[in-house]
Amino acid sequence: MTRDELLTLADPEILDGLNALADRVTGRGDGVAVYENQDLGHGGLGHRQFVSFGSPAAQLEAPEAPALLPDIGGNINWRYTLVGSYREDKP
Repeated sequence: MTRDELLTLADPEILDGLNALADRVTGRGDGVAVYENQDLGHGGLGHRQFVSFGSPAAQLEAPEAPALLPDIGGNINWRYTLVGSYREDKP
């Protein structure tokens, strides 16, 4: 996904924060993964989480974003599935 596509997935109130996250993580060579709550029986259906992936400095220390969001930060995240990821192309 492109950076513009990534930004269209964010609610307006978090857009500045997501831009800052994308700048920070892509500057070190990491990516941003977008996960969405897909549990039809849950009140948070459609809620999105944006997390960094790639290096040991990222939230997810994996070369590619996993299909399901792992439990991180004390949150149980089995409801969240990957809907896209962004990583800057390096020449």
